[in-house]
Amino acid sequence: MSSRYSVAQRVDRGEQVVELIDAGTKSSATIVPTVGANCNRYVWEHQGQPLELLVSAPDYDALREGPYLYGNPILFPYPNRVRDGRFAFGGKQAALPINEPERNNAIHGLVYNRPWEVVSQGASDEEGAWVTLRFASSAHPEVEAAFPFPFEVLFTYRLKDGALANEMTAKNTGSGPMPMGYGLHPWFPLPLSPKGRRSQCRVKAPVTGVWELDARLLPTGEIRQPAPARDLSRDVPLADEEYDDVYTGLNQHGPSEVVYADPGTGVEIAVRSDSAFREFVIYAPLSRDVICLEPYTCVTDAFNLAARGVDAGMIVLEPGQSWTGNIVYIPRPVSG
Repeated sequence: MSSRYSVAQRVDRGEQVVELIDAGTKSSATIVPTVGANCNRYVWEHQGQPLELLVSAPDYDALREGPYLYGNPILFPYPNRVRDGRFAFGGKQAALPINEPERNNAIHGLVYNRPWEVVSQGASDEEGAWVTLRFASSAHPEVEAAFPFPFEVLFTYRLKDGALANEMTAKNTGSGPMPMGYGLHPWFPLPLSPKGRRSQCRVKAPVTGVWELDARLLPTGEIRQPAPARDLSRDVPLADEEYDDVYTGLNQHGPSEVVYADPGTGVEIAVRSDSAFREFVIYAPLSRDVICLEPYTCVTDAFNLAARGVDAGMIVLEPGQSWTGNIVYIPRPVSG
């Protein structure tokens, strides 16, 4: 037992949720197991005031209708887009649902909008407050029909010292090799509070290049040097730049951080990922006050790029093999 950390299962506006609580930093994370295990709310106290670090859905109906638009969508067994929703691997054909019809792409994977099962939870001073959720493709025939590579995923949210860890384990439960990719799609407010301004917010990422994209936002297979104003390795201001870009070279020297700083609010969020993550997507439209900082294990459309001989970061798990990766969101006062 812990006097600082606790876990509560409760009903919020008719929805069963799991809340992780860190009384020491007055922070909390609210997870909705039945809608993609989405962490729909993440709150951290700054200068005596609660700061909403994720853009929450206005209600749970909105979250169910647009589960990829709020909170912290989990992107698996592929992040981002797959051309025409089709690819071939190991003698099998995948026919994924086209959920970006304007570009005829499959997008965001197959688990972000489906129910997950809570398998364990706990709290201690050593481990923080945590909950582990499970998704098995065998419980979803429509998933295995679209993606004929059986799998199981365990995902642990862990709130400790105000930081929110996303610990992922994927296992191939089929009889043949399984291709996979994984990423997260956190929706951070831009700016983080009314005290901030977009023009002053900055992003710095340890990346080395950017993938060239076609009109459907699919990689051509070529990697370019970013323009100076969009070279995130230089700590650039967002200004009026609109982003939907796929960078590469993340974590090439080991685990590292992407940092989104809001000087007006006085807070920055570090997105720390381990060496399993090579690609990084930044999405910052001008039409909505949000910024998404998304570590990926592979580039967009990795399965089809790999079939062309492009090193796209596609992971292959043999039968019974597991893969693990961790991404942590770390709020803190602006440095410097």
